[in-house]
Amino acid sequence: MRKVRLYDARHATHSWVANNGVPDTVVSAYADHADLSFTKRAYVHSDPQSLKAGSDKLASCWAGQDC
Repeated sequence: MRKVRLYDARHATHSWVANNGVPDTVVSAYADHADLSFTKRAYVHSDPQSLKAGSDKLASCWAGQDC
C-alpha cells in the first residue's frame, strides 16, 4: 500500500473540490489561505475532461450555437 503524507491528502482534497465546482473563495477559506491567488496557483489545475469541455463549448460558440 502506498504511503500518503498528510500534505498530499490535503492537496488532493483541495484540488478535487476546486476542480469540481466549489468556488475558489470557499476552497481558499477552507484551506485557511489569506491569499486567493495562492489557492488558485496551488490547487486549481486543468484536467483533460475540463479542457475537453471548454474546447467543445468554444467550438459551439464559434459555430454560432448557444454560448
